[in-house]
Amino acid sequence: MTQAKFYTILLLFLILGFFHAQSLKLKIVDSESGNPVPHARIILSNTVLYSNDDGFILLPENSNNLEVSASGYQTEKLANYNSTIKLKPLYKDIEEVKIINIDIKKIFSDVLKNYEKRYYDQRSLYDVLYRQKNSDDDNLSFLLITNGKLWMESNTYNYKDAFNKRFDNFIQMEIDSVKYFKSTISENDFCKGQSLNQSKDFVGNIFFNYELARVNYYFKTKDAKFSGRIVDDSNDEQTIVYKISNPEIEVTGTIVYQKMDKTIIHYELQYDQSKYPSYKVKTKNGLEYEFKVGNGVTYYDFYKINGKYVPSISGTKGFSYCTYDGKKQKNSFSREIIFQKFTQTETTGLEKKIDLTKRIWENIPKLEKQNNSILLSEEEQKFINEKSYQE
Repeated sequence: MTQAKFYTILLLFLILGFFHAQSLKLKIVDSESGNPVPHARIILSNTVLYSNDDGFILLPENSNNLEVSASGYQTEKLANYNSTIKLKPLYKDIEEVKIINIDIKKIFSDVLKNYEKRYYDQRSLYDVLYRQKNSDDDNLSFLLITNGKLWMESNTYNYKDAFNKRFDNFIQMEIDSVKYFKSTISENDFCKGQSLNQSKDFVGNIFFNYELARVNYYFKTKDAKFSGRIVDDSNDEQTIVYKISNPEIEVTGTIVYQKMDKTIIHYELQYDQSKYPSYKVKTKNGLEYEFKVGNGVTYYDFYKINGKYVPSISGTKGFSYCTYDGKKQKNSFSREIIFQKFTQTETTGLEKKIDLTKRIWENIPKLEKQNNSILLSEEEQKFINEKSYQE
């Protein structure tokens, strides 16, 4: 080893050691089961952080006055840092909760009708963390994590511009750095990665008003049935579970409704698409296979700034089935955007915007891996460390 190479390696270890010294690793768990709590949120000085799939989160050094929240749990407030935070479930078994029926259709309709009055509706600039992954038969085959920026004209989905694919008029995205990017899917794996195909809903799913409009459509379909039940009512917030069914689809979900502001500040919807039949698909080479959509979930969180609500996370995940030559394969996907920092802006767009008519990974060059503050889950780290036939 040359002297120059030795000092380079030494410097790298010093940098990594300094980075870890400046960060605090926190684990968030269920107080009763001890299981990790993913998607637990901490907001620090207008910076939003979420725990990963294993319940871990990195905090800046000297973090204090923490407020940790997660769906289905009581919010926990701590004056000082603690390496493990235990969140108490709102309830053990929903059947034991005192049930109060509520008109869920009225809530959804009212929130959509008054969306721009209650959620931030001016030009916004967000520092974002984009995460996307895909699995085939429960084995990771694709992982993309990037840092970047998201510009929005009014924080609402514009149907007219979207129909004409003029996404740049109301949303633009910039990729500043690629933290992790690995795929074991080749061009010949036509049955793999089907959920990576660009969805017409990709841009729409970023916006909560788009999701609200979709749910309100479910209410209006012929023979639709629905119900809503309050399972927790405290601090001006109601946790409501709901169900909607119609001849096309069945959905169940949970919302946290802010009674004073009449806003939905947390949203989850699980959709059951088993009623949809499978259909035949042909590849470019003329090979035919059978494709069937599966179930999934969409989710959103919001927090209040200057009297109105801004997003902190927007995500969707699900699975589908692909059958070829008698073999059935399950394809799973997940995509989420964490809105880490919100800024009011007068700018009319981004200088280095990507093309949102393409898939995200088609916009980025092949970059070297970077040392960063992204905490991978154990499954993700194992996938990154594995050698693949494409490497």
